[in-house]
Amino acid sequence: MSSKTADYKTLRMAAAFLFILLILSACSSSPAPVPTLPPQPTEAPEEGQTITLITPGDAKNVTNESTPKYQIQTRLTDFRLLNESVGLAWGVTKKELRIYMTMDNGGTWVNISPSTNVQFMANPVYGEEIFFTDPDNGWIIRSAFGMTETVVLRTTDGGQSWKVSSFPDSNTVSSIYFSSPQSGWLMTSWDANTTKSSKALYATKDGGATWTMVMQNEQYNPNLPNNTIPMAGIVTGMIFKNSTHGLVTLQTGALPKIFMTSDSGATWHPGQEILVNEEWEGCDKVITGEPEFFGGDHTTGFLPAACQTDKQNSVSYNGYFTANGGDNWRFVDFALNSQTGINRYLPPVFINASTGWMLSGNLIYQTLNQGQTWTRLPASSVLQSKLLEYPEIVKLQFISADVGWLLIQKEEDRRSILLQTTNGGVSWRVM
Repeated sequence: MSSKTADYKTLRMAAAFLFILLILSACSSSPAPVPTLPPQPTEAPEEGQTITLITPGDAKNVTNESTPKYQIQTRLTDFRLLNESVGLAWGVTKKELRIYMTMDNGGTWVNISPSTNVQFMANPVYGEEIFFTDPDNGWIIRSAFGMTETVVLRTTDGGQSWKVSSFPDSNTVSSIYFSSPQSGWLMTSWDANTTKSSKALYATKDGGATWTMVMQNEQYNPNLPNNTIPMAGIVTGMIFKNSTHGLVTLQTGALPKIFMTSDSGATWHPGQEILVNEEWEGCDKVITGEPEFFGGDHTTGFLPAACQTDKQNSVSYNGYFTANGGDNWRFVDFALNSQTGINRYLPPVFINASTGWMLSGNLIYQTLNQGQTWTRLPASSVLQSKLLEYPEIVKLQFISADVGWLLIQKEEDRRSILLQTTNGGVSWRVM
């Protein structure tokens, strides 16, 4: 064989070997990476409050160091103090209501949320969709939406278990009140605008298991006296002193109205008329808040009322006080500065006919003489710093001369924080 032929064969074999190597390399190589999508925008997480949770069974053993505890972060939208050490706080995340109860001033909390199968489209508000008479007995209203009906959730064991009952009305629930664990009322409204709404009142005598309509203001008969709560006005508060006597406050286009019942809500008559006085002159609108009674006898009470001026976009609060269960109300000029800005609708709060508090800016003011004079309390560094982070005030409540809670938030960031005072508002701490 010539050298040329041998060289040719050698070249062919080398080429074939190289070709085989290329094929094997292609077969064993990793597949081409899948192109990754750019980061997608996500909804801002609901943050703010870090709370320490324990199991419901350990709620009575919170002082035991061996009791299992774990921390979570949650966004709170409302709260309610039931006594100096017991309180509730809640919010809705991903349509699930997360409600917590503390028995030790916020040191530890128990998750008392109902089943996640019961979905919520909005955050419940105390006095509208949530009510507790005591730490054991409470109610939550889940309003109708889509194909779901309005339901009443009720507990008699502090939220360890919840029973569900249907409610015979799919309209908006505007107020809820229970005078005892058995006797309660629900107000619904429809066809509402800023000055009027149709209204219906339902009552229960078995703790919310069943409900009966006791009043509906569209059933007007010209041949009979009109003894219902009128269509004119939006309900701003409802309270029953006992199983028969109650009152409702209405916001109208100009001056608030009060209506009262003495037969468990079947018939209603006008209460004391709120008249234009010197303090209300120049107001574009007089607005009112929820009525509140003090003590077990429900004799003394307070009704916040404010002058709203549209040109200055300001609100100035005063108050009405009763000493005979709401039959008569006495006006008290609080001599407070007008409030402007996002927190202008925050009313003063009282624990009795004399003692109350008002948050103005980042300072707490206290009265001991029914609002005739107000004393500025020492500035709290914690309160001032937290209001810079969370400038919107959701709610202020005092349950005694010492203990009060304050919920503040930054809505655009979906964040909130709950603060507590145990010395009458002088100093505050994050719960």
